[in-house]
Amino acid sequence: MNDLRQSSDLPSGQTSKQTQNSSKQAETPYRDRFFRHRDFLRRPFQGNDRNEKFLSPYNGRLRYLFVQSSDGVIASKSGALWYRTGLRNGSPWMIRLSTWALSLNYDSEGSATTDYRSAAIRWIPACLAIAVVVDSQSSLPIQVAPAPSNFGRYDAFLYKDWRYPLDARNKTENKPGKTNTAVEIPRVVEPTYLCFIDFENHEKIRWSSVSKWRQAHGDATPTDYVFVSFIGVQSERSGYRGFDNKFLSKVGKHAAKKAGASAYWVSKSCLFNREGEKEEKERLKTEGTIWTESDTVRVAEKNRLEKERNIWTISDIVRRAKAVAVVVAEDPYDDGKYDTALQEWGDRVWTMPELLLYTGNQDILIYKHNNKKSPEEPLDEPRETPRRELWSETWSDTALSGQLLDHYENSLVLSPLELVTVALRCLNGRKHKEYKEGDMSYALMGLLRQRPNVVTTDNDFQAFARLSLANDSNLLMERMICLLPKSLDENWWSLDDAWDVMLWDIYPKTQICGIGDNNTVILDGARGAAIRWDKFAPVLMLGQESTRHRLARWVLRTVPALFIVALLMVIIGAVVKVNAINGAVVNVKPIIDVGAGLLVLSGVVVFASPNLTRLIYQTKVHDSQPFFFGMEGYLDIHELELLIFGSLEGRLQWSTASSPLSHHDLDRQGMKRDFLIEDTPEVAERIMKSENMFAGLDPVQSHETTKQLVENAKTTTNHLDKKIFTLIDTYTMTVTLFEAVRPPVAVLICGAEGGMQRALLCSQDWTSGTLYRETVLRMETRVKDRMDTMARVRLGLRRDDKREEIDDPTVSEFHRVGGRDASFV
Repeated sequence: MNDLRQSSDLPSGQTSKQTQNSSKQAETPYRDRFFRHRDFLRRPFQGNDRNEKFLSPYNGRLRYLFVQSSDGVIASKSGALWYRTGLRNGSPWMIRLSTWALSLNYDSEGSATTDYRSAAIRWIPACLAIAVVVDSQSSLPIQVAPAPSNFGRYDAFLYKDWRYPLDARNKTENKPGKTNTAVEIPRVVEPTYLCFIDFENHEKIRWSSVSKWRQAHGDATPTDYVFVSFIGVQSERSGYRGFDNKFLSKVGKHAAKKAGASAYWVSKSCLFNREGEKEEKERLKTEGTIWTESDTVRVAEKNRLEKERNIWTISDIVRRAKAVAVVVAEDPYDDGKYDTALQEWGDRVWTMPELLLYTGNQDILIYKHNNKKSPEEPLDEPRETPRRELWSETWSDTALSGQLLDHYENSLVLSPLELVTVALRCLNGRKHKEYKEGDMSYALMGLLRQRPNVVTTDNDFQAFARLSLANDSNLLMERMICLLPKSLDENWWSLDDAWDVMLWDIYPKTQICGIGDNNTVILDGARGAAIRWDKFAPVLMLGQESTRHRLARWVLRTVPALFIVALLMVIIGAVVKVNAINGAVVNVKPIIDVGAGLLVLSGVVVFASPNLTRLIYQTKVHDSQPFFFGMEGYLDIHELELLIFGSLEGRLQWSTASSPLSHHDLDRQGMKRDFLIEDTPEVAERIMKSENMFAGLDPVQSHETTKQLVENAKTTTNHLDKKIFTLIDTYTMTVTLFEAVRPPVAVLICGAEGGMQRALLCSQDWTSGTLYRETVLRMETRVKDRMDTMARVRLGLRRDDKREEIDDPTVSEFHRVGGRDASFV
């Protein structure tokens, strides 16, 4: 075959310079465009700025995105379209005051030492502050927060897509009046047109429709034919006369006679009615109508539409051919050899199905087009080659394409999912001259049973999505969205996963229920949660209390009441003693003594409150309030734990295999604390290997490559370059470092693989209401039980960045706006 996006004010801190820059932006075409967004309650938001935004988990409104960042990232002034703010301590005031009073200093391994001089200065003010904080709280349980948030679940991502899909799986959900594109391309039993060899009339070649030929020669006339294959790049190459109809007719006639067929099929002649104009002229003549130029245009358009319809049925024509003839042309720079030309034929997208689908028993005939020979000279005898031999000669991906050949020879049948996966990989490595944007999908369509009607306005992604939804491909698209490409530059159809996982290893938990515009799909059934980027928040922690923990908690909670009772006893005793009535003698000394004793006792408790507070928070945690906290850049895990929990108890751990930047090894650090003093290094090493316990490693400290990535992200000036982000999950107590172009605002659980959940981290293009995959992480299975099931999501695999490539003078200012006053809402 021929290669054919409540109103909202600007954040506090916006400068006059930025306002001036914004006015300059109004001169650009993009700034002249206004976009409307509707939240999950249908409330509209309108604007035209490019700032990244997110949906508040409190009310679902659009808010400007503030991202807390490490000092290195803020100091670097790297390009970004979101507001950066410094890291702030999110731990409860009780533990914060306790740590400050003790003047604790931590080393790289998390061990604490006390600066006693500073502690002596800070102790009394800290004790008084703790007494006030305790008195202001309704309770002081072991948990960090006074009550669970979101009923013990992650922050909900309040998103809803209100727009019609481009094409829904259930056609009743389409926009009223939309043409049903679910109509399949019908399969053909035989070609519509053939070039017949009239053996009764000196073997002349007669082009005819098959139906007319049978009318003239009888219904029993055999219509065996040879399929003639060539590639246009060789026919049209400069320096050739090309594969003209005369030469192709000679090849077709010779191949038909050799194969014992009565006709041949070639794309240059048999895709449309060649005699359509002649027949239309005769019809108009009999009606007494004059032929006009508009009739010529009408017939040409009719032929074009017929040709386009027949192109998609070529796979059926190959299947029913008695033989196949391949025409190749010598390369003028290859000294007359044909090996390169034959490999060039095999390296094209459209010829792969032709070789795979041929079911005849005869060898394939290979004809050579010699540019030096006269058209009148007879053809050279073709080379007869078995299909498998031709496959080994012309296809460079024999290890992969051989699986397809085995499938169509019924020696090793692939599952529907395996078939599409292997075929897509093979097609992805081949060349073609673009006929339609969805050529890759249309070539693949010939290998599958269901062939949806071709929509000429579809791009490559939309065409493939239609094909996937139409065929029983075992949730192919649902699996594909769970993949993480190894590079940003890879096409959406690349099936290379960052963890080298095959599609059939992924078990989808969602369903694609429609196709959207701009390379998007409509996804249903995903579990989702919002990511907090602006600041850390107190985390509720639950654990098993021992007697000493319960006693310490009870003592701290009773201090305010104890102090008030003691003070009242002393005051009442003193008043009664001074104002004795009628000279009556009242013995108030016991009351005063008891009150004074209780005052002393409460003072002792207050004086010991920093240590008592730390004792309470040292309980082993069994459960915690789920939050996803995010920050830009890298921070040591001990600093993160201090910012979130206020103390170092080894709660947070680096993830072992959540992102491509995650690493793990034997838990040497963790088990080191369990070794006996008398254990020699050899004994310790043997114990570690025998216990075989693993733990996540600090990705920056353990790998120089990751360290370099972190440094490079600080210096990038292009806001479209990858940057380093950190995600903290307070439910699984894990920290994950990952790469992304933008800070993702949502986590979507879409599948499972290898005992982990595939979580899509998505940014939001508010101008179109679309979520775009920024990266994919692997998370523990238990996280999905703490997430809410989301409404339908409009999901894109790659964000269209064309509108962000304009010269925007405010980009360099965005990252410093907001400072430490940014709030989550």
